[in-house]
Amino acid sequence: MSWELEKLEEVNQKLEEKDLYLSRQELLDMGLIRESEEEVYRVGVTTDVAQKLPFTRLYLPMAFTGILIPQKLVDETHRAIQILLPGTGTTFSVAETLCDIAGTFHGRKSKNRGRGRKSNQSLLSELLPEGELFRVASFPTDLPLNGMGTEAPFDFASKNGLMTMIRHVHLVLSQLYPHRPVFVAGRSQGGIAAILYAQHYDDLAGAIAINPPYPEEDLFQFTVKYLEDKAGVLADLLHAPGVTLHHRSWEGYKTFTPSFDYPSRQSLSSILILVSLGDPFNLFPQYAQALKAFSDNDEKHELHLLDAGHNLWDRKSVDTYKEVINLQTQFMLRQMNPSI
Repeated sequence: MSWELEKLEEVNQKLEEKDLYLSRQELLDMGLIRESEEEVYRVGVTTDVAQKLPFTRLYLPMAFTGILIPQKLVDETHRAIQILLPGTGTTFSVAETLCDIAGTFHGRKSKNRGRGRKSNQSLLSELLPEGELFRVASFPTDLPLNGMGTEAPFDFASKNGLMTMIRHVHLVLSQLYPHRPVFVAGRSQGGIAAILYAQHYDDLAGAIAINPPYPEEDLFQFTVKYLEDKAGVLADLLHAPGVTLHHRSWEGYKTFTPSFDYPSRQSLSSILILVSLGDPFNLFPQYAQALKAFSDNDEKHELHLLDAGHNLWDRKSVDTYKEVINLQTQFMLRQMNPSI
């Protein structure tokens, strides 16, 4: 283990032992967060024409990563915190669909959810009973070796590294926005990280895993070979111009994922697993079967198979996006109020 990872574990332990919440200024003074005025743009286009996204960057120097903070303020209607984790291995970072999903749960009124549809209310408002207010303060977060975490020591992409990094994000956000249950949601490698975190910490309200890779050798190698064979056309597959494999992040993915032993572990927190049957990265027939077996092995698991493509968080796929948001919302509400 690197000394940086050992130091982060020590910092996390001290944060866990705090009786009183630290202010934002105290976190800044301690060097645990670093604010930035860098603008956030949608991935895949040059910044002179790109869509600027309503987020600011908050770096976590000790964790070698960063969080995107929605510009819309957190208030009493934000009844939970959601940490959103991307996939890894490509140059495609958090500033695309994770920002869309964060905006939806944070309560942003979307003027365009695909197919030219417009609305002056949020999607959550449409899904919930009339008059019910429920928002989730949602924060896209880069995993190690990816995006804002590109310079992380290599072992931060290991299971221990991922858990320690996400723990730090959990603790920092709980300091900044106290008295709220915390959920971790991730897609692809972020989905594995969400599952592992739910297996390690019982103070998590719940985890949501979108198309998590399965570490069984044949299934994993199928995905690796597919992505490497398609490296030259990933931008077309992901509908994100300029995206390709990121060497250091991809090496971390290949090195550590086979040892992520989540199928053999029991969960301490509830997990929602969403699997799209049309994801080209996981078309090996046994993939959905393996995740169903994993789900059936623990009463804390809930699995839904969806007839959809690679990205379940793509708001341009209006019907699928609405279904996914509803599944996540109902899952979170059940964890916060088991009587529902």
